[in-house]
Amino acid sequence: MATNRIEAFQQAFRNLQLQPLVTPEETANLRVPYGDNFIEELEQLVLDCSDYTNQLIFAGHRGCGKSTLLAEFARQFDGNYLTIFFSISDLIETTAINHINILFAIALQIMAKAEEEKIEIEPDKKERFFNWFKDRTQIEESKIGAELEAGFDLLGFLKSKLKAEATIREVIETKFSRNFQDLIDTLNLIATEVSLACKKDIVVIIDDLDKLDLEAIEKIFKKNIKALLQPNFFVIYTIPIATIRDGVLKKHIEDETSNRIFVMPVLKTYRKGESHKDNTQPVDATINKLQEILRKRIDKTLLADDVLLEIALASGGVIRELVRITQKCCSLVLVQLRQKVKKLEPIDNVQIDKLILQEALDILRNDMTITLSKTDREILQETYTNYRPDDPKQQEFLDLLHNVYVIEYKNTESWYDLHPLVIEQLKLEELI
Repeated sequence: MATNRIEAFQQAFRNLQLQPLVTPEETANLRVPYGDNFIEELEQLVLDCSDYTNQLIFAGHRGCGKSTLLAEFARQFDGNYLTIFFSISDLIETTAINHINILFAIALQIMAKAEEEKIEIEPDKKERFFNWFKDRTQIEESKIGAELEAGFDLLGFLKSKLKAEATIREVIETKFSRNFQDLIDTLNLIATEVSLACKKDIVVIIDDLDKLDLEAIEKIFKKNIKALLQPNFFVIYTIPIATIRDGVLKKHIEDETSNRIFVMPVLKTYRKGESHKDNTQPVDATINKLQEILRKRIDKTLLADDVLLEIALASGGVIRELVRITQKCCSLVLVQLRQKVKKLEPIDNVQIDKLILQEALDILRNDMTITLSKTDREILQETYTNYRPDDPKQQEFLDLLHNVYVIEYKNTESWYDLHPLVIEQLKLEELI
């Protein structure tokens, strides 16, 4: 950790980015083992899968650690399988994601992985695949011919175009809406050839589908799920936790995939029935884990006594919230440090103290609650009082769950509590 106070907080701020840990460097430096038993369960599902059970739906709250866990799964088992882990939002604008471009992106990523790993596909088949990509995206040879001779990266080029140009996405959707079987057949042929060449089964993990709005999720996984089940290799799709509260959609997904939806729970900071009592004790194992996650990212000298515990409790057990709160604290401290430097005041002892933490929490709380409606507040009151809403299928409740205003926890059965900042807001409004 840097000795200069500003540099130390800048480094902590960088360590506290609201992104999953996916690179080997990030994992080595910042990852704390969490949910590793799920990795073993995932491997067992891959080993036991058949042609009818090789598509898995992975659900969980946004920010509960799904992406980091799935990236770690991909890394650990890349020796036994050819694992392809990617974020769909890196390839396609979120509002444009549909079942067709998801499958096209899978084909593109498998070929890109084969190129990266230098997997030797027969030249005539490789050329056929590249020509298929060019034709289906209407990439004219004249536009890229000169670049191809200079070692042009067609797959990288297509990835950038897929993200940036709506016209290419429209071409893909038009072509495969008319001839969807062409997409499925070629995707499976690419996977087969790559698998044979590297002598490994393929496992594809598609991240960030859980960040789509619930309407888009329903369109993809209810109206077009049969299309997503066509790949003849193992695929893991992520979905938001609110999806499984829709009983019809949940049953539809599980019936079609012949697999239960795999759910990653949130860490419980309190036991059910104890979280609203005065002077109740939090779950030690959870608090220790949350504090350990932060210690990896921020030097202990930058934190006043007991602040680490307060941040952990304010997160509600959601890792992304833990990171977001601490990042906001660092941002506020950096402003304070620069003000002190201008005034020639000493900065060596500046820390995240309870005043800074409270300022950060107030800002984040106001950001969260500014859009709450009267109906939202009524649902939140009911959920706080009974640890469940009156109607868990109500759209307003699903939206609150999706946006982590409500947090779902699991024991032998699911129960709900409010985000600690939402609890604070309702207390200020004297609603609870």
